[in-house]
Parts: sequence; C-alpha cells; structure tokens
Amino acid sequence: MLLDREVELDLAATALGTEEGALVLVSGPLGVGKSALLDGICALPAARKAQHLRVSAAPMERGFSLGAARQLLEPALRDASPAAMAQWAAVANRARSTLDTRGPIGVRPAEPVLDSLTSLIENMARDQPVLIVVDELQWADLASLQWLRHLSRRLADLPVMLVCAVRDGDDLAGHPAVQGVVERATNILRPGNLTQQDIPTLIRRYYGEAPDEAFAAACHQVTGGNPLFLHCLLADAVRRDLRPVADHAEAAAALRPATLQQRLLLRLDPQAEHVRRVAHAMAVLGDETSPELLSDLGEVDSTGRDHALTNLTALGLTTGTEHPRYVHALVQGAVAEGIPLEERTAMHALAAELLHRAGRPAEQVAEHLMALTAPTYPLATQVLRAAAGTAQGRGAPEVAARYLRRALMGSLPDSERAELLVDLATSERSFAPYAAVRHIAQAALLCDGPVRRARAVVRLAPSAFASTLLPVHELLQETADALGPEDQLRGPERDLALRLEARIRQSTLSDPEKLAGSVARLVGLGPKTGTVAERELLAPLIGAATFSNALPAHEVAQLGNRILEREPALPTHVHTTLPLVAASLVAADDVETLSSWLDAVQENAVGQQTPVEQALIGTEQALVSMARGRLTTGKKQALAAFELAGAKHEEAFTVSSMTLATCAILTADDQLADRLLAVKYRAQEDPYVWSGLAMLKGQSTAKKGELDTALGYFLDAGRRLEQCGWLNPALLPWASAAAFLHLYLGERKQARELSELEVERARAWGAPGPLGRALRVNSHMIEGPSSTEVLREAVDVLHLSANRFELCQALLDLGARLGPADDRGRAALRHAYAEAVDCELPWLARRAEELLAEAPPDREAARGQLTRAERKVAELATSGMTNQTIAKELNITCRAVEKHLTNCYRKMSIPGRVHLTAALQELDRQPTSPGAVAPY
Repeated sequence: MLLDREVELDLAATALGTEEGALVLVSGPLGVGKSALLDGICALPAARKAQHLRVSAAPMERGFSLGAARQLLEPALRDASPAAMAQWAAVANRARSTLDTRGPIGVRPAEPVLDSLTSLIENMARDQPVLIVVDELQWADLASLQWLRHLSRRLADLPVMLVCAVRDGDDLAGHPAVQGVVERATNILRPGNLTQQDIPTLIRRYYGEAPDEAFAAACHQVTGGNPLFLHCLLADAVRRDLRPVADHAEAAAALRPATLQQRLLLRLDPQAEHVRRVAHAMAVLGDETSPELLSDLGEVDSTGRDHALTNLTALGLTTGTEHPRYVHALVQGAVAEGIPLEERTAMHALAAELLHRAGRPAEQVAEHLMALTAPTYPLATQVLRAAAGTAQGRGAPEVAARYLRRALMGSLPDSERAELLVDLATSERSFAPYAAVRHIAQAALLCDGPVRRARAVVRLAPSAFASTLLPVHELLQETADALGPEDQLRGPERDLALRLEARIRQSTLSDPEKLAGSVARLVGLGPKTGTVAERELLAPLIGAATFSNALPAHEVAQLGNRILEREPALPTHVHTTLPLVAASLVAADDVETLSSWLDAVQENAVGQQTPVEQALIGTEQALVSMARGRLTTGKKQALAAFELAGAKHEEAFTVSSMTLATCAILTADDQLADRLLAVKYRAQEDPYVWSGLAMLKGQSTAKKGELDTALGYFLDAGRRLEQCGWLNPALLPWASAAAFLHLYLGERKQARELSELEVERARAWGAPGPLGRALRVNSHMIEGPSSTEVLREAVDVLHLSANRFELCQALLDLGARLGPADDRGRAALRHAYAEAVDCELPWLARRAEELLAEAPPDREAARGQLTRAERKVAELATSGMTNQTIAKELNITCRAVEKHLTNCYRKMSIPGRVHLTAALQELDRQPTSPGAVAPY
C-alpha cells in the first residue's frame, strides 16, 4: 500500500472509470515517488480490467528510433492469443513492419507510421481497455514521443488511459517533443513528500516493529519525508543494525547512504558542466553559501549560476536562486561525498580563503580548514584559534578542541605551539581533564621563561588533581619556585604567584602538616579579596580552616561571603579553587549568599554551560538544598548532576556521587547506597571519597544486621579523615553513626565518648547545624533528666540553623521524649510535622502524626496565637505570592519568610501553605480575646 497517496490514486481511479480516454501526467522532483505512484495506478481495481503496456525510458536508448514504442508494443504482440492476432492481423503486421524499420534518428516518422501504431492501440482497445504507462518520459526517443503525441489526440474516442511520468528539473523535460505530449494532459498528479505521521508506518515495514517517536522524527527531519531518501536511509540503518529506538536516532540521522549517493550522481552526471560545478560548490559551502560565493567557488558567471540553480531546484535538490541551499543535509552530504577527493580538498581550501576575505565568522572559515590534511592557508592557525575561542564562548569546548588540534598539526614555533596547547587544555578540562593536565605539562616544557610557564600552569583545573596520575604538585611547585616568592613580585607576576600557590595549597589539603601551614597563611594574609588571584588563594585557605576545624565557623563564613560578594558569578568558577568556598559555607551553615550567587551563576550561564559545568554547579546547588534540610530537592539535584556528568569527567562524577552519598546516608536510602557502591571511582584514594564510601558500606552492612562490620567501616572512615587532619564534624557524621552502633551493641561508654568528641568539635566549629545534630545524637547516649536538657539545647541551637531537616529530627526526638500528653511535647511534635511537610520529608511527617495520634484532645491549644508579622506573611502567602516576592514586599529575607510560615503551620496545626486560607478563615470566625494576636 502506498503511503499518503490517496488523493492521487482517487484522481487516477476516476479517470480510469470513465469510458473516454485520458492522459494523466505524474510529475515531481527526484525521489518523490513517481514510479511508485505508477505502480499504485496499475494496481487499482479499475486498472486490473485493462491491458497493461509499460515502459521506463532510459537515456542510453534515446538513439534508437521508436525504441520506447517498441518496448511498449512488442510484448503485447508476442503474448497475444491466436484469436487476437487474427483480429489484429492487418494492423499488427503493419505495426510490426513499422517497428522493425529503423528510421533516421531525430527525423519525424511519416504519418502512415504513426497511424499504424495508433491503429494497433485502437484494435487492442476494442477487446478491453488499454493502460499505457511511460516512466521517465523525458528520456524517450523523439520518434516515440511523436507517436505518443499523435496517440494523445485520439484518446477522447478510445478507452485508453495514457499515464506519463516526467521528472522536474531535467533539461530534457523542456524539450518541445516532450512538451508536445505533456501539454495535452487532462489530469496532473504531483505527489509530495511524506508527512511525519506516515514515517512510523514506513519504518515498521523495514523493521517489523514500531519505532520510537524520536527515531521517526530524526528520519523525517533529515530526509524531509522524500520517499527515495527515506528508503535509502532506512535500508542503510537496517544494514548497520541500528534499531528504531531513541538511542539510535542521532546515529541514523548522521548516515550518508552510498545508494543515495549513487542515485544522485546518476542524476547529476548528465547535467551540464556548469550545473555540476555549482552543485559541488553548494555541497562544499553548505549553509554558508550566497550566490556570489557560489559563482566564485564554482567558477561560473552569474548567468550560468542562476541557470544551474534553477535546474537543481527543479530536480528537487535545492531551494532556489535567492537563498540557495540543499533541501536536506542528507542530499548535501551525498553530493559532497561524490566529489573526487582531490577536487573536494581544493574546493575547501579555496572556500576558506573566500570566506575569510569576505569577513565571515572564524568558525565558518575553520570548518573548511578542518577538511584539509594540513592547514596550508597562511592565516590558518590564527583563524582556527579564533574559531576555538568562539566555540568555547558558546559552551562548545569539544568543538573548540577540534579546531585547536588541527591548528597543532601545522609547523609552528615553540612559543605558538605552547599557547595552542594551553588553549586546548582550557577546552579539554570540561570533557577530558587528564588530557588537559598532560597538555599543560607539554606546554610548560615549551615556554621560554618562568612567567610564560606560570601563565600556562595556572590554567590547570584543580578539579583534576585528585584523579590524575601525573605529578601535578611537583609541576606546580617547580613553576612557583622558578617564578619566585610572592612578596618579592608585583602586578601580574604577583597574581601568577598567588594563583600557583592557591593550586599548591589545594593539592596538599590532605597533608596534615601542609594543612596547618595553610591555616597559618590564612591568619597572616587577612581578608584580602580585591583581585581574582587573592580570592583564588583564600578559597583553599578557608577550606583548610574548615577541614581542620582550626577557626570558628562564623569567621570562615565571613571570609567566604566576602569572596562571593566580589567574585563574578560565572560558570567557569568550577575550574578554579572557588568550589572550596561553597563547601566551607555549607559546612558553616551559612548558605544565603551562596544560594543567591549560584542562582546568578545559572542566569549568567544560559547557553554557555558545558554538561560538566552544569553537573558541578548542580552539585553545589544540591549541597545548598541539603544544608537547608531540603533533602528531596537536594537528592533530585544531585542525581541530575550525577547522570549529567556520567563517567566521562571523573571529578564531576565523583563530586556529584559523593553528594548523593550524603543524601543516601541522611535518608537511609539503601538502593541509592548500593548503586553508588557499585561504581568504580578513579579517585577512590581521595580521603573524602574513601571515607564517604566507607560510610555507605557501613550503612549497607548495618541494614543487613552485621553491626560489628558496619561499626568497623564507620571507624575506618573516621580514622582516614583524622589522618588527614580533617577534624570538622560537618564533613561526614562518622562519629554519630559509630556512636549509635556502639549503643546498639551495648557499649554505652564507647558510644558516649564518641558522641562527646563530636559535640566538643562541633562546639569549637560553632555552626548551629552540625552542633545541633551532635547534641541530638548525644542526648541518646546519656540517661536521666540531663538527656532531655541536651535535647532541648539541640532544638534551641537548630532554631538558628538553616537546616530544617536537623531541626525536624530534634523536635521529633524531644516530642517523643516529653510525650504527646505534655503540652511542650505536643507543641514540638506539631512543629516537627510542619517542618517535615514543608521540607518534603514524608517519613518524618508520618512519625510525627503517629505520635500526635496518641495525644489527648486539645482543640484550644495555641491556635490563632500569631504575631502581627506572622499574620501578614500568612495573608500574603494566601494571595499567591512566592516567598521571594513576600520578602521583597516586607523588606525581609527569604529565610525570615520561611520561619514565619513554619511558625504559622505549627501554631495552626496545618501541614503547609495549601491549608493556610482555610485556617485563617477559621481563625477569623473565632471570638477575639485579648492577646489573640501577639505583638511582633
């Protein structure tokens, strides 16, 4: 069954159904399915009653006079029954004689010759209707065309249907002899390309299964629905075992079938020389073309160019003369592949020169230089480097790297080669970090002088340090030593020294002696954040202070926020030491400025981020969400970053997976923990990665009831962190996890000692989140009234924290300890429920509900005791305003809005914002009493 040809077949069936004869013309460009439509017409029910005479004309047969007529009639004469031959005898003999006579080529046959052939058709039509089908009419010999025109004049009186197919754009289609037949057509059928809805049906015929929508869409887009192009593409896809699934859509669209190339070349070869030259020039130039460039590259004048474009457009290959393009990339690729290699190379070289002279963008010129074996054009290196800069700026580092690698193939002085290697490494750090380190090392060897060498080495991305096998620290130190001490340098050279020191400090964070030296350097340096270099150095220094727990959290947070206030919010910060600032602020429980800064990074990076940068920034945002207790949101962000990074960029993959590990530990997500444990990490010897994996293993084995083994994992994690001098409990809660297992094993003394160690370190750090968590855990390790007092302190401390998850857990523990019958216990549980709902922590919300269900009725509790500020925030929230809009309206922070809303939920015993309107209406119906609205 033909696809999307119902209209054409209906018209043909109508013509066949009449007693009068007709001439039906089928026309259209290459590959549109004219021959298939002829097959469909022959298969119509009305056509089955007719005698079929069919020929497909060919260029090589045009030299045979009446060659097409002979192919039409001889089979009928040969296969006719004796009775039919007896009836046709006289006419048949004359016709045979005519067909056997070879007249001069190009000379019009005599009228008796035409009459004898037409008479034969008339005799045939007396017995049954006759269907004459002529495909590729434009290639028929002149004598046959004369006869067909002669026959067409008699059709009205005969039950004969003549169907002729003519290809648009063929030079011969305009020949007077062809036009003499075409102009007498009574019906014209112009089949179009297949619609996207028809593509799945065609694909199913090839594969025997329904395709994915993405695969079908890709096939339609690359072929435009042209039946010939589609058949060639699908046949090639089947041959290559590309199943019709979404994962193969891109590969299928990139195919350039040899069969299509052959078909196109067969159509182009008979064309005039200037038509072929323009076709080749268009294939080389692609979408960069213009009429003028076509003339220059094809070496044809404007008249020849326009004539060629008209022919190519009529053939269905191009789009016109004003804005000439190939109709589909598939056609352009096939034509380009058909150009002899030597000619194609020469055309690309000339195209690069023409485009460069015309002032076209560097990337357009570079694409032609990429097609050359070596960039011989004098300005090739300059153009390729400029193109790489453009590609890098639009977030396409892999494209930039292609240009730079090609530029490096030329013969260059060492200084220029070093610069290209540095540019290449800058591009590669987003997708091939180990190659980037190697190329920086190669560039450093080619640099003449310590300053040039330092400029190359500071391009090293610290994110690659943990997993590369190259001696990065030694390279950094040697370069810094050659440059000289920072305090003896000025201007740009001092900045280079500071940036080198920043990378050296980051590379030694796991060395306890170097860690102490970095803290001392921070104290001596002070809050200098005026330059990029100073901010880059401060990042690992405050990281050292954070990991070692050497300075209080508020001092670290003050420095971290000061850095962000002066640092441009750009996605490229992930390739510097600045991610350590984010880690320190999360540990310090101070993420308001960081959150806003990361939002600005996302806004500024639209259209410029690479997947690696998106993954690393997404991981930072996940850490912020987790620091606020939004574990569900944080897990989604970390999982998206984890999947986006893939295993291609080890650092992005590792950082996102360790953030997910924290989610798995906090939420006891066993499936996620098992998934992360199954991954092979190149940087697994990194202390944080090693300890994080040990924590996951401990959690997994504890779930299986292997408590002693699990305890060993937790203690190993702690020992590894302490070996590095990393004493901050905000990093990984190994001591809390180990303390609980000691408690379960009946080892209360060890449990209490570990818990108190964590409390001591958390107090030294001073961040409310880690301290509140340590106190909550510690309350389980001690007995008697003091346990409740410690838990109350944990709740009080966590009220100052951004981490609502930790507050929710502490409130639940306090409510359970005091009991739902106690007013304070009941209030704690209600508050815990509101926090759990607001933070999307359903398991904690269910636990709060279960405990509250045990409480005695208490309808008069604290309903309606809202402060004026809380009431105002609640009313604005019911009007549909977001938290950010409310904050701007009242000139307060978003965090203050969140706290007010949380208090409203708790006081009115509602789960969240959607219940605010009803709760406020109920409050307004209650009798007012003094103090119903408390003062602010």
